[in-house]
Amino acid sequence: MENQPYAVFDYSELPLVQGKMTGAETNDANFAAYLEEINSISMKAERYISILDMTKASYLAAKYRIMQGKYLEENNERIQKQAIAIIFIAPSFLHRTLLKGVFFIKPYPSPVFIVSSKEEAQKKAQELLEEEQTKLNI
Repeated sequence: MENQPYAVFDYSELPLVQGKMTGAETNDANFAAYLEEINSISMKAERYISILDMTKASYLAAKYRIMQGKYLEENNERIQKQAIAIIFIAPSFLHRTLLKGVFFIKPYPSPVFIVSSKEEAQKKAQELLEEEQTKLNI
């Protein structure tokens, strides 16, 4: 069980990056691998939208929240430049409320959308990609 990833990613629809929390218990190895993976997105697409499915997300210990916060601080400028948006799928009211609270206290470097289903996420991503394409064509 220790080797189970914290999250898995699918790049088959770039510039759309789809991530899914696995529900695995967080440990130093799988969280470091997760941070390396999200860092590598910038090498796969010049501009991108991330959809992160939090359905199976579990409690994240303070140690890992701090690591993620440091990662965001260190990569803030690059994320602002490359990430069109991040869309969180959070089916439960509690998850949505917690996410909104986190981003109220510590804003994410790019626009954040919190939705309750994969369908909503896909629809929002399509709208954002169309807006991005319009900007590029101006």
